[in-house]
Amino acid sequence: MRIRLTPVGILTMATMIGLVLVAVAVVLAVRQPWLGLNLSNHPDRDLVWIDSVDAGSPAAAVPAAATLVALIGPGGERIKPAPGDLIEDPDGLATYAQVRDFLARQSRLAAIMAQETIGIESRGEDAEPKVTNVRLWRQRPVADLPLVFWVQALTGLFGFLISVWVWSLKPGETGPRLFALAGAGLMISAMPAAVYSTRELALDGGLFRVLSGINHAGALLFGAAMIGLFLSYPRRLVRPRWLAVPALVLGVCLVVGLLELSPGPPIGLHLPVTLAMLTILACAGLQYRRTRGDPSARAALGWFSLAVTIGAGAFVTTIIAPHMIGVAPVISQGYAFPLFLIIHAGLALGVARYRLFELDDWAFSILFYLGGTVLLLVLDAALIYVVALERLPAFSLSLLTVAFLYLPLRSALASWLLGRRPVIRENMFRQVVDVALAPPGVDQTGLWRQLVQDVFDPLRIEPSPDVGTATLSEDGLALLVPGIGTLPALRLEHAGRGRRLFSARDASLAAELHAMLRHAVESRESYEKGAAQERERIALDIHDNIGVQLLGALHSRAPDRKDAMIRETLSDLRDIINNASRPGLSFDETLADLRVEIAEHLSSAGIDLDWSTQTQGASVLPPQAVHALRSVIREASGNVIKHASASGLRIHIAHCVGGIAMVIEDDGCGFDPCGATVGNGLTNMRTRMVGLGGTFEIVPGAAGTRITVQFPLSIAKASP
Repeated sequence: MRIRLTPVGILTMATMIGLVLVAVAVVLAVRQPWLGLNLSNHPDRDLVWIDSVDAGSPAAAVPAAATLVALIGPGGERIKPAPGDLIEDPDGLATYAQVRDFLARQSRLAAIMAQETIGIESRGEDAEPKVTNVRLWRQRPVADLPLVFWVQALTGLFGFLISVWVWSLKPGETGPRLFALAGAGLMISAMPAAVYSTRELALDGGLFRVLSGINHAGALLFGAAMIGLFLSYPRRLVRPRWLAVPALVLGVCLVVGLLELSPGPPIGLHLPVTLAMLTILACAGLQYRRTRGDPSARAALGWFSLAVTIGAGAFVTTIIAPHMIGVAPVISQGYAFPLFLIIHAGLALGVARYRLFELDDWAFSILFYLGGTVLLLVLDAALIYVVALERLPAFSLSLLTVAFLYLPLRSALASWLLGRRPVIRENMFRQVVDVALAPPGVDQTGLWRQLVQDVFDPLRIEPSPDVGTATLSEDGLALLVPGIGTLPALRLEHAGRGRRLFSARDASLAAELHAMLRHAVESRESYEKGAAQERERIALDIHDNIGVQLLGALHSRAPDRKDAMIRETLSDLRDIINNASRPGLSFDETLADLRVEIAEHLSSAGIDLDWSTQTQGASVLPPQAVHALRSVIREASGNVIKHASASGLRIHIAHCVGGIAMVIEDDGCGFDPCGATVGNGLTNMRTRMVGLGGTFEIVPGAAGTRITVQFPLSIAKASP
């Protein structure tokens, strides 16, 4: 029965395995005799220097800041420590003969330190040698393990856990499997290195050789897995069976190194590691060519290349390359191990495709800043060793060159490589306004598509089902932009003409663009709605008021009165256009003016007026109420003059609390509501009352027509 573990189960098992290996490394590191001396190579002399002595340690009586002359065994055996005894790893030696001599000396020193009591001969500055008898501790305290031990051990542990985490998420894919092997190789390499590189002085030569061999095997396993990873991801470059070739080749190199069949470690170990690095870069170049036109794969590959360049490339440059040419490493090998965590972090993000659409920016930013640092160091070294400048002027000149030449070009180069043009907010705002205020007959949808084309430069723009907000799709291959009003939602594919993926920054910019356009469109719609309402108001007022007044002037027989009525009509026309109905007049004053006007119109037509009012106080009416009042009375009286053949008209107006009620009744011929055609006048009156929240009722009959109107003043105050 096959057992399938969940990602949590796999990670739990990996954590347990990793912690067991860390515990084994700790046990091997502490199960060594301990003196309590902190030793180093003297910077000016070929000797071992006692930097300090731990308080409470077996060697507490040994003077510090002195030379360690010799270790003396109980039988009188004497061995003088040499600076070469303190090297972290014998891989830096030129020949295997030197490695064997080193391991032999380690065994001799370890044999003396295995005794219960030894003598430590030391000599201070300008002093005679002094021998201090020391009773060694059989075990080194865990607290004495230096920081570099934990750096290497935890680097191996976390690198292994990261790679297993990726594999646990995608256990069936070749890439994550190879990545997990690379993580295992890192852990196998780091654990033994943490033990032998942080020894106090000596470690048994046999154990040292075993640990060194395990370290070599882990390093080459890491290299083989990395080559296989680049051969299979993001595109498969070879058939699966060929993935075993790098492992076989590097396995042969491991056997050659362990059997000492090459001239020395630089050829047996460091050369295979360097060739593996070059092979990885070559595979990355092939992948770059194969992933043309695939932004998602290009983004993953960008992270592969960046991680390996910074991580493995820095390790090779600082540790492997100096060993190959016989130069001391730039930094301690133990502190160089965290560079591999950069590789694992980068590849974890790439292989697992976790938020991959945000990573191309990070990759190029880090790469360009790294380039600036390298350029600074190269210029500084060139000015010192080639031009022969002093260190301070050389560094200052290099810094100025990088600041004034490289950094400005870096931004332009980044924009070109990323296929990203700077977004000019002023132009974007102008285009948003052009889209929102496009006049009739202009292709507004075309302007909308052109706007997103100019901002994001996608390869393809297609209609899309509407979404609530700007959303990234398919790991950044597409960006969904919601629609606004009649403008359709759009799907943008392959940003930067296919040279990059859409990022969260693009989604944020699209959301900002959508908000700006929605606000502009809503503002235009509000403006057009207000303009339409104002046009409707003016049309109603002209029909109801101006028409009636002109009709009265037409029927007036007195030229002076006719001229006065025309002047009043023009004044009212200005009031209608300006939406101002003689503000400040009380209700009684408004009714008095209106009564005089209607009486004159009716008198010119030979019709009597019966006018009555019922008011509560002399309150001032809002302009909308005045318009409604005038419009209804003028329209009704105009209809009586034109159609009713009436001899009299009765108008009763009541102003009660919160509203106005009117009754307009004539004694004319009336009309048949079933056979009559309803004109604009009646429709306008009814529309006005409905708009004010009131009622309009007309009762036609054989003995005249009765109109009943009611509307509240509170609604009239709020109406446009």
